[in-house]
Amino acid sequence: MKQQSTKLDGFQMIGIKTRTTNAEEMKGAGRIQALWAQFYSEQTMAQIPEKMDAKIISAYHDYESDANGAYSVLIGVKVAPGTHAPEGMHIVNVPAQSYSQLTSRQGEMPGVVIEMWQKVWQLESKSELKRKYSVDLEVYDERSMNPANAVVELFIATK
Repeated sequence: MKQQSTKLDGFQMIGIKTRTTNAEEMKGAGRIQALWAQFYSEQTMAQIPEKMDAKIISAYHDYESDANGAYSVLIGVKVAPGTHAPEGMHIVNVPAQSYSQLTSRQGEMPGVVIEMWQKVWQLESKSELKRKYSVDLEVYDERSMNPANAVVELFIATK
């Protein structure tokens, strides 16, 4: 797993969302897996107008507090500024900000993503990562299309 500091310009996303906690996700009562299933079964990407590219982004946002509080997850894509969300979908405006960018090892989903989040929590517990808790991003590009052999990027907003 590689890690580096980077900055991203702000952008607008459209997709479907849910609200959950890490505790719910870890005990098997989570909503993120169901949101992914909905994203694919309802062909959400095909319904989103003005897509900027083909990358699927999972945006973790609207944090209640920290890793222990509730947060929202939106699965969608980057769209042209000012695009209106279709009925039943939501908009997240991702601000320009600094990130710690982690790149997963090549491996099976969702294991490679879980490993990255575990690394984030480990770094945070050692005060080696100062999280902002604004908008964090999982980015799924062409390297992520084979779930048995995927590479995923994780962008954690930093102070």
